[in-house]
Amino acid sequence: MSGLAIRVGVVDDNEVVRIGFSAAAAMDAKHAQTPIKVIAAAESVPKLLQSRANIFDVVVLDLSLADGSEPGDNVRALIAAGYPVLVFSVADNTDAIRSALAAGASGIARKGDDIRQALAMVRLVAAGETIDSQELAIAISSDSGFVAAELSGRERETLKLYATGFTGVQIARRMNVSANTVGTNIKRIREKYAAAGRYAPTKLELYHRALEDGILAPDMHLEQTR
Repeated sequence: MSGLAIRVGVVDDNEVVRIGFSAAAAMDAKHAQTPIKVIAAAESVPKLLQSRANIFDVVVLDLSLADGSEPGDNVRALIAAGYPVLVFSVADNTDAIRSALAAGASGIARKGDDIRQALAMVRLVAAGETIDSQELAIAISSDSGFVAAELSGRERETLKLYATGFTGVQIARRMNVSANTVGTNIKRIREKYAAAGRYAPTKLELYHRALEDGILAPDMHLEQTR
């Protein structure tokens, strides 16, 4: 994506934040190899999704919105629309953090930090990265229910391979099972995460679940083709 502008949507109920983030991105774009352009901003997720400029590489989302919406629901709605999510918040509500992360958010940028750090995170998320942060680690470790999917050893092995880009046929060869068995395992893994309230309908979301549960190390990246 080098040289092409990263198209960003911003969801925040504070107009000052929306304007400020857009202005900071515009200033940063003057010097950046990969500029960031805010093409739409709204006070709620539905309004952003209804906007004309609704094709984003990343959506920057505040955790707590005035419309009373739940962080997890907002993240799931944006991901269902095809948009990776970077949470931009004060990040002091661990329940909200857990909800957003379990729903598939790629990371958290703190509003109190240098805006350039948030812009750097936007670029990482646009490149398909998942951002490891202290807040996310605390949120995960403080909630025993967060790792309640209870995958079997074979399911964990299947998830590790699948989440890092191996195809069903490749996994079958490595594990010495049939491709149908791999498909059944992946279906069961999705069902277990759904039962735990940690939905993972896509490969990217399964990658997030694998990171959260320690099945993958933070430095292992999803490869879309392998």
